[in-house]
Amino acid sequence: MEIKGSKQIYHKLFFIYTSILVCVISALVIYFFHSTRNRFLEQNLNYTEMMNESAGSYLEETSDIAEYIHEDLYKSTMELNDALHYITDEPAVYQKYRLDTYIRSNISEYKGIEKFFLDAFQAYGELNRIVLYSYGKDETTEYTRDGKSYRRNGDSDFKKRLEKLDLVEEDCFSYLKEIREPATMQVKGCMLLGFRSRRFESIRQYYSRPELLVYNEAGTVVYDSSKKYEADDIMDADELGILEHMLDSYVEQSQSGQYHTLSYLNKNQAADIPASIVVMILAFGVSVLVLGEVFVRYHLQKLAGRLNRILDGMAKVMEGDLAVRIPADKNGDELDVISGCFNEMCESLDEHIRKRYLAEIEQKDAEMAALQSQINPHFLYNTLEAIRMKAICNGDREVGKMLYSLAVTFRAQIKEADIITLAQELHYSKKYMELFEFRYQNQFKALVECSEEYLQVPVIKFVLQPVIENYFIHGIRMKEQDNYVRIAVEREEGCEESYRIIVEDNGKGMTEEEISLKNQELKSDTVKNQASIGVANVNRRLKAVYGKEYGIHMEARAEGGLRVILRFRAEGKN
Repeated sequence: MEIKGSKQIYHKLFFIYTSILVCVISALVIYFFHSTRNRFLEQNLNYTEMMNESAGSYLEETSDIAEYIHEDLYKSTMELNDALHYITDEPAVYQKYRLDTYIRSNISEYKGIEKFFLDAFQAYGELNRIVLYSYGKDETTEYTRDGKSYRRNGDSDFKKRLEKLDLVEEDCFSYLKEIREPATMQVKGCMLLGFRSRRFESIRQYYSRPELLVYNEAGTVVYDSSKKYEADDIMDADELGILEHMLDSYVEQSQSGQYHTLSYLNKNQAADIPASIVVMILAFGVSVLVLGEVFVRYHLQKLAGRLNRILDGMAKVMEGDLAVRIPADKNGDELDVISGCFNEMCESLDEHIRKRYLAEIEQKDAEMAALQSQINPHFLYNTLEAIRMKAICNGDREVGKMLYSLAVTFRAQIKEADIITLAQELHYSKKYMELFEFRYQNQFKALVECSEEYLQVPVIKFVLQPVIENYFIHGIRMKEQDNYVRIAVEREEGCEESYRIIVEDNGKGMTEEEISLKNQELKSDTVKNQASIGVANVNRRLKAVYGKEYGIHMEARAEGGLRVILRFRAEGKN
């Protein structure tokens, strides 16, 4: 029968996983776009409000500076008088006044209006220029930051702007502060304190997206980031209260004295996402999709490989190879369960076949042994008993005692039932060890420990003698005088029906590698010589009667020697 591979399920799962991955990533990309648009809309609205606040703060700051300068002028009598004489007197009269004041006051430095304005420039970095205007003489004097001054007659355009308080020029907006005679409070002239408009450009660049418009009460634009609004537009907007062509924008307005600030953001552009972020989101989506595809492909190839191993294993079993095994302890999923069940099936089937094959061989060996056996076991037992009586009659009680121990051991093998009590098994073991006590006089001691409540526990016969024999063949130290064997019976913890017979000695023992190898052989029930009676055959009998979890296990003693543990359960006779 042809077994198909796993390509069909691979392609089907690959298509399903890819479709799910594309849908999920598309939903995530859409969500990120929507979330990012909302975030940028909120951010730009905040920027619009903050830009308006920053521009208003700058106007308030410049207004306060102008007020401070005006107040400082009135705090200094010499400087105020100098300013009044400058804007009211002719140049020659003004110079005579300065000289007379300097001589009369007997001071080291004359503080005039030039010094006052120079100090103001040094104190306030945003102050761009100062214009001093005389109403009586119709004359203006402009002071700059480099300490220079320029005097000229006032023109008609300047007067018109002054009347309308239209104090805006290129890169400069000004505040008007009148200069009065302190005694009569008559207005003699005024100061125009001008500040840089380019500061609004830095505010606009900081917040980037919204547009900024600054204008005065006269409708003159101080700063326009869009470069498209004229004075008349602003005047109309001031009359209407809002710019009609800004109805499609988010607008923030404020006023500081005679100056107005207006920051606005087009509604169609408020939630626009920068191209770099759009590219980043798309690149992220594509990257996740590619990585997901790589992961899905790797996972499905791994899954297909595991399915192919299972199919290959089935094909080998169909060809008669029961030794095939599939790894089943790596993932813990259903395929591992299937692989584990498959392995157990192969093991059970192989064990069943092997047992049946061995049973047939053992049956043939038993038939052959029965044909070859010509000695009657009862004749041997009776002959040993006759020899023992003859030795006693001749006064050799030690030989008689040895023959009795041998006869009891032989009798137990041919007459007792298959299931005996622990008391009987221990008794036969004592008799067997007595034979070796005669052989190794003063070199060997035996010790048997068993609680009375365990003496009637049933156990299959002849399980201790091969273990003891194994010690006398391989473990006893012939040159030493302190050899001993200890047999102890105890109940296993947590199970009232399970018992352990511990046979331990202080003999030569075995290495850790030898013990490990022997335990592996006992666990796998590998019997190399079916004709011998030894530890392996005892282990096999225990497993056959009580189950695979019972049998023989070997351990090394810390003090030297070997410990052999025989595990069985009381209901074995059933």
